[in-house]
Amino acid sequence: MSEKQAPIELIRIREAARLLSVSEWFLRKLAHEGQLAYIQNTDRSPMLFDLADIRKWIERAKIHGNGK
Repeated sequence: MSEKQAPIELIRIREAARLLSVSEWFLRKLAHEGQLAYIQNTDRSPMLFDLADIRKWIERAKIHGNGK
């Protein structure tokens, strides 16, 4: 049997922005710059974000102290 994958959890931009404590505009900027993956079927359909991608972005965005 193949390894089980976690189910994909898609959320709209408003919820994603709230989770990250950023504005929807900032989140759109990240998405359009290629820093955060998203799904959008047409120009008029909502931007959808995978929670797994949001978690990965958070890990990349973390600032780690220098140990002093």
